[in-house]
Amino acid sequence: MTIDHPDFGKAVACDCAISETADARAGRLQKYSSLGPLTRLTFDNLIEHGRSANPRDRQLFRELVADARAFAEEPDGWLVLHGSSGAGKTHVAAAIANRCIDRGQPALFVVVPDLLDHLRAAYKPDSEMAYDALLEQVRTAPVLILDDLGTQSSTPWAQEKLFQILNHRYNAQLPTIVTTNLAIERLDERQRMRLTDPAISRVYYVEAAARSLAYNLPDSLDLDRIRQMTFETFDIAVAHLKPEERWSLENAYRSAMDFAENPEGWLLVFGPNGCGKTHLAGAIANRCRMRGERPVFFFVADLLDYLRHLMSDDTGPGFLEGFNQLKNASLLILDDLGAQSDVPWVRDRLFQLINHRYAARLPTVFTVSEDSLMRNVEERVLARLNDPGVCTEVPITAPAYRVDLRDRPSSLNRTGRQGPVRAPQRRRSGR
Repeated sequence: MTIDHPDFGKAVACDCAISETADARAGRLQKYSSLGPLTRLTFDNLIEHGRSANPRDRQLFRELVADARAFAEEPDGWLVLHGSSGAGKTHVAAAIANRCIDRGQPALFVVVPDLLDHLRAAYKPDSEMAYDALLEQVRTAPVLILDDLGTQSSTPWAQEKLFQILNHRYNAQLPTIVTTNLAIERLDERQRMRLTDPAISRVYYVEAAARSLAYNLPDSLDLDRIRQMTFETFDIAVAHLKPEERWSLENAYRSAMDFAENPEGWLLVFGPNGCGKTHLAGAIANRCRMRGERPVFFFVADLLDYLRHLMSDDTGPGFLEGFNQLKNASLLILDDLGAQSDVPWVRDRLFQLINHRYAARLPTVFTVSEDSLMRNVEERVLARLNDPGVCTEVPITAPAYRVDLRDRPSSLNRTGRQGPVRAPQRRRSGR
């Protein structure tokens, strides 16, 4: 081809590529994909609502499937699927790979422990593929699926190889799907930082089936006082309130009802002790429970006592099992945040729980008194509560119900600011 030819400089398919049949191309792509028997796992035979009996889990799985279908048609960014075994993570990942192949898009599916075994074997002189060639194939695959991350032996060599792969694909912004049975925070820190970067990654928690939380977790919703905390029994017609205080109480009521109807993101309700925060949190939990959902309600101090019990009770559920159920509950309500003791173990466990739900964007409700919010809540927890993309803040400036309102100062509301507080906008969390 001469330099003045109109096709000079353009990529032109060779004769062998032109003559290749559709079946031959599909066969070649399937061989490249390493899917093997997983070619049977497609979107057509995927249970679109997942295997959990919980309505919230089923809705989240539908959202995942919709995202996965879109990804398979136009691979972009990263999908990270974590949750217990048997939840359907591998089926979703394989369905993406199979759909890519149907479209003629190369996709490489590798089980992480098998990949590391292949890399070790590639050092041998008689290896079918040289080590450098195999590593480069995985690092640069047009679409890569890493299945069962975290089940490999956790040696420094294995961690380094996986980081090299993830870091290269992260920097090159190459489409990647990762599945893991581990909680996100249990992964290597360098891996976790890339897997949870919201600029490139969407993280989904996938629940396998309804598990009896009542067996493992003490249920505060069975307490008579909490059962009586409903939206119907919440009094928004408190006498002697100033206009801005009445507005804050009514706004908190509306915000809580809105969250109860569609639990999404985080809700932070704060105000003076006794102003109705716990009642609204209980009302959210009771409304969700009436729909057949399984919210988990804990007073924070009781929660930490429960975790200590898990660590010391050999006859009860294991600490990791119980803690993982808390971290991955479809809706978690933490009442009276900041009332816990200020010891390192307590701070670390509470942050670990909150940080996991932050990374996974799991619906969570917090109540906290004004004093605790300023004095007792750690900066690293506040940083997550202050994220406007995740958390909706709902202040209550009305005083405690049990205070004689006629005896209180009237020049300032309870936040120490003059004038009403502007209505907060409900913020939706990204997934």
